[in-house]
Amino acid sequence: MSNWETIFFWAALVTYAISCGGFIYSIVFKNPRALPKLTCLVAIGLVAHSAAIASRFYATGHLPWSGDYEYSLMGGWFIVAASVWIGVRNKGLQPLAAATVPLVVVMMGYGVMRHPALTPMAASLKTNWLYIHVYFAWLAFCSYTLAMAASVLFLLKEKGGAGEHPLYDRFPSLERLDELIFRYLVFGFITNSIMLVAGSIWAEGLWGSYWNWDPVETWSLISYLVYAIAIHLRVAMGWRGAKLAWMMVIALSTVVISFFGVTFVVNTSLHVFQVR
Repeated sequence: MSNWETIFFWAALVTYAISCGGFIYSIVFKNPRALPKLTCLVAIGLVAHSAAIASRFYATGHLPWSGDYEYSLMGGWFIVAASVWIGVRNKGLQPLAAATVPLVVVMMGYGVMRHPALTPMAASLKTNWLYIHVYFAWLAFCSYTLAMAASVLFLLKEKGGAGEHPLYDRFPSLERLDELIFRYLVFGFITNSIMLVAGSIWAEGLWGSYWNWDPVETWSLISYLVYAIAIHLRVAMGWRGAKLAWMMVIALSTVVISFFGVTFVVNTSLHVFQVR
């Protein structure tokens, strides 16, 4: 990490951590008045986060595409940017950040402990398919995270009941949250599909096969099938409300394992492009 990247990275991480404390305070002490200020604080953290990415781009000549640190840096940016954008457009959805930002804090904290050194882009990554594959991967991860966050709001509001918690009363209705969960799920599934197709085309040119049953590929397929089952259960079986919400919360773990868990346990994956 360059000096400027280090400064901006920790500024963003600390800002996100402070906002997490604020969201916990709002929930525990039933104080919804802090939400607009917390959204602004997260937006300030996003500016520092963007500056960290720009600093790394300036130092390496390429966007952060590979390795646990760069995954967390870029993936976290997509999640926070979406949370801020949604919160600005709809004040009732500002509490989404209460579920998304803590995940980003953990991701970035984990990433900085892995391999944050500045490295040149591997020759295998110098292809246009990289941009398509990774871009849609982050869109899918971001959308699935938003589905999880909307599910958390749904479960809190359902448990709290009308009039029991001033903060929960500011959430959208249960019907609206249920619709949002499904919309985020579908958007994530579509972008996930594009990510898999682009990755397969890239893999054929790189490794001579569209599918290699690499650990990362296998877990990506498991995650994809889990969300496909969720859509089937919603459309064909009528799963709504708490059942689908709980499934979205649990299903996100398969995505986290796909991005971070596999390479933590197995370092022989074809998807490890950095020297550790």
